[in-house]
Amino acid sequence: MSPCRTTAAIIGTLPSALAAGLCVAVMWPAVIRAQSAPIADDELVRLDLITVRGESVPGWLDPGSASSGWNVPSNLASTVETLPGLAMHHMGAAAAEPLLRGLGSDRLVTTLDGLPLPNASPTRTASPLALITGGLTAGVEVTKALHSVTLGPPANAGYIELSQAEGTNADRTNPTYVGTDWNFDRAGGDTLAREIVGQGSWTVRAAAAVHSLGDYTAGDGTVVPAGDRNAGATLQFDWQPDPQHRLRLGALFSRQELAVNSALPLDTRDTNTTAFTGGYDWAVSDTTWIDARLGVGVTRPHLDNSGRPAPANISADGRTLSAAGGVSVRHKTAAGDEITAGFDATQEERKLERKRPGAVDLLWPDLRQADVGGFAEITRALTADWKLRLGARLDAADSEARAADGLAFNRLIRDLYVAYNGPAAAQTNRSEIAGAANVLLTGRLSPALTTTLGAGFSRQPPGASERYRAFSDALGGGYEIGNPAADAENKYELAGGLHWQQRTLAVSLDLFDSFLPNYLHRTRVGVTTPPPPPPPGAIVYGYRATEATFTGGELEVLWQPFTDTWGRLTAASVTGTDRNAHRRLPEIPPAAFTLSAGRALSGAALKPWVECSLRSTLSQQNPAPDDMPVFADTSAFTLADVRCGLTWRGLRLSLAAENVFDRLHYDYLSPPAAAVPPSGSLLPGARIPGPGRTLTLTLSYGGR
Repeated sequence: MSPCRTTAAIIGTLPSALAAGLCVAVMWPAVIRAQSAPIADDELVRLDLITVRGESVPGWLDPGSASSGWNVPSNLASTVETLPGLAMHHMGAAAAEPLLRGLGSDRLVTTLDGLPLPNASPTRTASPLALITGGLTAGVEVTKALHSVTLGPPANAGYIELSQAEGTNADRTNPTYVGTDWNFDRAGGDTLAREIVGQGSWTVRAAAAVHSLGDYTAGDGTVVPAGDRNAGATLQFDWQPDPQHRLRLGALFSRQELAVNSALPLDTRDTNTTAFTGGYDWAVSDTTWIDARLGVGVTRPHLDNSGRPAPANISADGRTLSAAGGVSVRHKTAAGDEITAGFDATQEERKLERKRPGAVDLLWPDLRQADVGGFAEITRALTADWKLRLGARLDAADSEARAADGLAFNRLIRDLYVAYNGPAAAQTNRSEIAGAANVLLTGRLSPALTTTLGAGFSRQPPGASERYRAFSDALGGGYEIGNPAADAENKYELAGGLHWQQRTLAVSLDLFDSFLPNYLHRTRVGVTTPPPPPPPGAIVYGYRATEATFTGGELEVLWQPFTDTWGRLTAASVTGTDRNAHRRLPEIPPAAFTLSAGRALSGAALKPWVECSLRSTLSQQNPAPDDMPVFADTSAFTLADVRCGLTWRGLRLSLAAENVFDRLHYDYLSPPAAAVPPSGSLLPGARIPGPGRTLTLTLSYGGR
């Protein structure tokens, strides 16, 4: 088959409920609005990313859903989960790993000012979005498709870019923000304080946050173990003595005191994440700029079962180290072309060992992964209304499991690799070529209508768990092992869309089709054998390559029929197909829709506002229960939310009521509960329901 089908074929594969909306829609960038200040017109045609830190469209007032979510400093996963196309694989209320357009794990790279922050747990309970306290970052950008090759080593799913910097031009007229909220159901809340201080050429941004939530109650009265406590602080220094030079230095610290993993036998405790980043920008001339960056980050995860009624104490400790740097040169030619070239390098080290009575098991056997790459990208203005971007990068990647001769369940890890993956898995060091190339065309068809069309290729080595996870307990029962013989994964992609904006109506449509001829997916690879532990005959999951396609789209419609009145519709759907097995892939989020409407009285002294919304998720069946029994079939559900508030001279008071009718619902991507839940009334092995009715009261001063 061809790597990517046409856009018309894409539409035909979408669920009928979404296709009806897509057929009459055109595209406008999906922007989560953090404030009501206007943005420049050129920001409205940025196709390849959606911006959480974005401003609202000129003339639009949207003080409700997004801004209240941004000001509440919960973990970052809950902030970005509302974006169309982005879903979360929940192992617990706080343990969430993101999937973008159906692709997750290490394919979706989270960075902090250019520094990659890997998941610090092979069970994927320690993603940076879950570990970093909300509100500490100044901005979040999510790359949906055909990302610029200048962002770093290839990432087949995309990038989530966290930023600490406000910049020298930060809003010094409104530098202070203090906010707190209280969740009545979970008997806890959040507090965030942020201050921006600047004078002349320098700016300092400091922020600190504390987050504490307890168990939640589902719609049927089940109390779900969901304790979540963390705290953190960040400091960012920006110095620009003149227009030619700018220095950026940042530090971030976040401590996860407790995150109850209701689907796993161990909880995350006392886990520290520390990151230092820096950058230097130099405007050599009016046409040439040099950018250099450097960063290092360390996460020290600790997991244990000390809070559970377990017969034996088990704990796991490790270290995840990430370092990255790069230099790029950007030049604008006399003809108006913009050329960027440079190189970057990253290195990650991961080690995690579990202690159980009488034995120590390596879960990550001292892994090292390194990448060095060079890139070049050119953006050419074809006409006043059309622009073409071409980019390519080439990477040399190395990886190894330096402790492959260590033990897991009293057996050599290298022998276990071979037993479940074949003789080629005995070699646990790999050197390979990776890279990416893409082309993106952006154009204006009329004053109100813009379009984009692009195609690309990327090649990414397998992630740490897919390639080198040592033999250990698997999510949902059984055991799991990596595959050192797995080859780098190739991805071909076609993406396009239309953007249409009028004074009272803005519509956005994104469509995409991806083909991965050697998609590495989790599947059954055998059973355990004597002697115990583990018990003989238990399922063993591993990683195998198959031919797969991912097809879908996202829609957003914003409507302002009257002043201070707005409505919004968002929808997202993706279908993943295993072409070798002739069935859909199991780890794919169901289609989701959100419809909201709001009203504000901006002329009143207290400026009250209210927004009502409906969140709908379609039913989903597990197409491969034999290979992936962890996901159970789920029914469609619709949840109603109401948010209201008022503002007065910088003070803001808001009340959010989520799942107003206390509906019982289950997320398809949620696994069953662990055998010994730490608290609550959730039965072992039962499906984990979502939260019931939740009331959150927020009070803040200042803000963006």
